[in-house]
Amino acid sequence: MAQPSRGGALNAAPTRFFEDARARFEAAAESAGVVDRRFRVGDRILRLRFAGGALEERLTPAIEHLATSPDAAPDLTVCLFDAATTGVALRAGWDASAYLPRGEIAGFSTERFRTAFEQGADVLLMLDRERREALYWMPDAARVPFWERSFPLRTVMHWWFEDLPFQPVHAAAVGLAEGGVLIAGPSGSGKSTAALACLDSELSYAGDDYVLVRHAPSPYVYCLYATAKIDVDNLERFPGLRPFLDNTDRLDREKALLFLRSWRPAKIAAGFPIRALVVPRVTGLRNTQLRPATVAEAVRALAPTTLYHLPGAERQAFAKIAALARQLPCYVLEAGTDLHQIPARILELLGRRGEP
Repeated sequence: MAQPSRGGALNAAPTRFFEDARARFEAAAESAGVVDRRFRVGDRILRLRFAGGALEERLTPAIEHLATSPDAAPDLTVCLFDAATTGVALRAGWDASAYLPRGEIAGFSTERFRTAFEQGADVLLMLDRERREALYWMPDAARVPFWERSFPLRTVMHWWFEDLPFQPVHAAAVGLAEGGVLIAGPSGSGKSTAALACLDSELSYAGDDYVLVRHAPSPYVYCLYATAKIDVDNLERFPGLRPFLDNTDRLDREKALLFLRSWRPAKIAAGFPIRALVVPRVTGLRNTQLRPATVAEAVRALAPTTLYHLPGAERQAFAKIAALARQLPCYVLEAGTDLHQIPARILELLGRRGEP
């Protein structure tokens, strides 16, 4: 695990650490140049300032569909840099005892600041809520893991929307312009399979793993990441995917990853109203059926993994998820092996006649 090197000179306060890290970003930007990008996330503008192009090349394919005018006034600015390509390291302002189980940094997660170190991805994240600025640092851009490429900055977005009616959630979403369904469940529950099975129907795609939901004034889902991840053992069910995979040389150790802009760009939906919350269950049987579910079942499918993945603001996130589920009819999708029946049942749920 490549953590920032520890420097006793900074063992003081998050404000001082943020200012030092911000200055190090500017030094990295001066050395490597700046790539400045803007993206529309929900109804907000996210500005990403990259020191050099290495992280930009690896992190933006998942959100390229959100790109917007370079003149749009940002609601949040994130400064991103790595040590290997810019030559600028980062010193931590804490010792080893400060790392909490989910990566938060004790003493550096306050009312104003949110700070976490994502183990595995080796990414240090820090948000200054007062300045509406965030920092993203890692040792080497060449070592961005595939899952980080599939949902970049999800923790920063979680922090950003803490006091707003938006929430990134661990779910898939498919639908029509007039409305769709949120598909909620833990890893391995069939979310990705159900979402990908809908791409050969009239249903559009708003994500298979993480999406952005709004619970007020009415339920709505936005496509946050136009990516798809699927277990390698499941690839044979989607033979058309393989030529478009981004990581064919690493399938022995990674899930298959693809970016929809290179495969089915017309199927990417910017978003749509949520008409129902669906919890998939893999049955092993041929036919797919829908049955009513309780709000409690839906919340149990949506909340635990979302809260586990996203440190901080757990109370606010759970309240948003519960508020969303209470407004929607909830169903269990008993998913069968005949993949064509999955979009048919969802279309029927949305009031459209699907194929048998």
